[in-house]
Amino acid sequence: MISVENKLHNARRRILFERHIFLRRLKGEKVIINLYSEEEIRLEPSRAHAKIIPFIIGANAPTAIICPGGAYQFISYNNEGAEYAKALNRRGYNAFMLSYRVGYNARYPFPMEDLAKAICFVKHNAEQYHINAETLYLFGSSAGGHLAACFCAKYKDFPNEYKGKCYDLKPTGLVLSYPVITMGEYTHELSRTLLLGLHSTEKKRKATSVELIADSDFPPTFFWHCEADETVPIKNSEMLDERLNEVGVKHWFSRYPHGGHGIGLGVGTVAEGWINDAVQFLKSIDFE
Repeated sequence: MISVENKLHNARRRILFERHIFLRRLKGEKVIINLYSEEEIRLEPSRAHAKIIPFIIGANAPTAIICPGGAYQFISYNNEGAEYAKALNRRGYNAFMLSYRVGYNARYPFPMEDLAKAICFVKHNAEQYHINAETLYLFGSSAGGHLAACFCAKYKDFPNEYKGKCYDLKPTGLVLSYPVITMGEYTHELSRTLLLGLHSTEKKRKATSVELIADSDFPPTFFWHCEADETVPIKNSEMLDERLNEVGVKHWFSRYPHGGHGIGLGVGTVAEGWINDAVQFLKSIDFE
């Protein structure tokens, strides 16, 4: 259950985000784009909730798709979405924020299908946006971290055709903030319930637990977590660290003694600056 304090905090974040979008619309920008066609939405109405929001600097710069958190119940638009995108713009990256299906529409595999569609959209429109979509990173926080990481482990399972052309769905790299990794003992209960249902089977839990399904094809990954996180235990990131060591995937795991959960860029906490480390890690991938 989300506390009243957290609900108020999320409401304030949403107001900040809506103000940001309003100001961009005043400039004539097309800032919220439906991912699915009218026909696709007619066949599955919940697809109307899947949208993508561009934060573009152009310059044929590399690109990130951001999956904000929110327990698969809501989208943390500002704190783990727009603020990430603007920080990446300042560091020379194009960014797109994904608004994926949540709440009653979050049942697996819908959020992952939305991410697959977003990757296809970005690659299909790379020339229009003057971006480098071949160097494409995923960023995910909390439940959005589970979405991004689970997708990376299972990307071959999702549709990759968009407007008559097929696209490679594997990201170049992955960045995770205090991610939900497991659907097992150390999971975030609400995230699991909304994604898999109240009475999910052991088979479904194992099939969506990243620490069990990631293999050597998993992309290079930067992730960070606070030891004092009482919402999503750091055990999630520790299990991912162990798994990526086992399968030989390049990764960087940063842990911080305090800071809690849902702190976004971590400004004013010991985690502040993690995004600079993440960018350093992504650049090391590019030079390999």
